[in-house]
Amino acid sequence: MSIEAKRYHLIERVMQFNEREIDKIETFLEEESELSASLDKALEQVDEGKVTPHSEVRKKYEKWLLR
Repeated sequence: MSIEAKRYHLIERVMQFNEREIDKIETFLEEESELSASLDKALEQVDEGKVTPHSEVRKKYEKWLLR
């Protein structure tokens, strides 16, 4: 199936959704967008070296960690 056919098929399905189903899709897309932006920001921080190695964090909070 070509990408154009897939798009058309998806549009046909969406046109049959009720309001509740459309609300769910909107919520999903908003959450996905927020997650993507958050991950992009995290990757920028990694690239800029604004991270703390796990070993240092573990050492700092060792007294609260269960063994």
